[in-house]
Amino acid sequence: MEIIKTIDLWTEQHANHYECFNGAFVDGFEEGKIPFDEYKVVRNCNCKIETDNKNVNISNKHNAIIFYSNQKPVRLMVINGATDIDKCINIALSQTFNIQHSTLIHFYKQHSISSSSVNLEEQPIYNEAADTTQEIDVGSCDRWNLLYNMLKGSYTESETPYGNYESDQYEFIPNLFIKYELATDTEKFEIIHKCAFINTIKTRLVPIQENSPLTK
Repeated sequence: MEIIKTIDLWTEQHANHYECFNGAFVDGFEEGKIPFDEYKVVRNCNCKIETDNKNVNISNKHNAIIFYSNQKPVRLMVINGATDIDKCINIALSQTFNIQHSTLIHFYKQHSISSSSVNLEEQPIYNEAADTTQEIDVGSCDRWNLLYNMLKGSYTESETPYGNYESDQYEFIPNLFIKYELATDTEKFEIIHKCAFINTIKTRLVPIQENSPLTK
C-alpha cells in the first residue's frame, strides 16, 4: 500500500463546515486548470490526529474525501463523523463558478470529473481533544503560494471568499508536532508537521508539512 507523506490537506473544523467543503471542491480551478479528475468519499474511517501540545485542540476525524489526478491522490479532506457529507458536497457543487457564473457541478460534468464512495465500516477511534465544539481552525500547508494566502486568512490558493479572517496577525511556533494518520482501502496517509503559524487570537493554526517543499 502506498504511503503518502505530503498532500494538499484540509481539516473540517466542525460538523457541516460548508466553507471548508466549498473551498476544497473549487480550489485550483482557475485559468483553465483542472487540479483533479475524480474524488472518492471514504465513510466510517479513522483519521488519527496526534499532537504534543495539549492546547492544540484537534479531534480525530471519521470520514474523508480523497481527490485524484491521473489516479494519484492530490488532495485529502478529513471530516467529522456527524457531518452530512452528501449535503455539504451538494452545496459545494452548487456554488457559482467562473466568469459565466455557471455552477461548479456543471463544470465538473463538462470535464468528466467522476466520484465514488466506499464505506470502511470502522468503529470510531477518539483522541484526547478536550472539547470538539471548540476546535482550532487548522490549515495544513504544503506549498509556498498556499502559505502566502493562508497567512492572509484564506483557505485556498485560488482567489475565493473562503477563509478565516478574524485576525491577519500570525506568530511562528518553531516546535509543534502534529501527525495525521489515515488508512483507506487503497492508500495510507502519514502527514507530519513540526512547526506552525498561529494567529494572535489563537483561532487559526497553519502547520507546515515536514515532507513538503516548504522544508526543503
